Amino acid sequence: MFSAFLKIYEKDLFMKNEEKINNRTIGDIKKKETIHLSDKDSLINTLKSELNTSEEKIKEIISQQNKEIFKITNRLMSEIEKCQKFSLENLITEFLSIVDNIERAAVLIKQEKENIYAEILKNIENVLCLIKNIFIQFKVSKICDVEAKFDPNVHQAISIRYDNKIKSNKVLEVMQSGYIMHHTRLLRPAMVIVSKNKTNSC
Repeated sequence: MFSAFLKIYEKDLFMKNEEKINNRTIGDIKKKETIHLSDKDSLINTLKSELNTSEEKIKEIISQQNKEIFKITNRLMSEIEKCQKFSLENLITEFLSIVDNIERAAVLIKQEKENIYAEILKNIENVLCLIKNIFIQFKVSKICDVEAKFDPNVHQAISIRYDNKIKSNKVLEVMQSGYIMHHTRLLRPAMVIVSKNKTNSC
């Protein structure tokens, strides 16, 4: 009888111990799972942070590249525009001496009173008119204003005339006309005589 009771007691004790072990094992597993999930969350957050940082860097690089592309494009367009504007610069510059000679011939013929030169003068003036139209087409302007203020950017003084009745640095005569292209590119400065006030020396 006692032996049977002892067996029942041992069995009951074994069952309780086994239940404790099982509970402890389940708790450990849950704890490990919790730790594992926590590690996963931490890793995900780290990866998200790194991804955001990478995205910001990529955006910054793209922005810088776009700025560089914009600068290069503008520079290229500016150079193309200059080439288009001034591609005939050398040709027109060489052409100016021909214009000078034609203008001089026209002036000399006008001084003659003989009618035999009238037809020649008419032809010369027609040529000059054609040339002026070409200059207008390519935005070539003549610099020949008398009494204008002397401007070293477009004038070249070949002589000085002293006169106290006129303000200094005035263009008195244009000996040879100057020409400018597109209002910015000087093809040739105007050769001028400039006024200067004479000071009385003691």
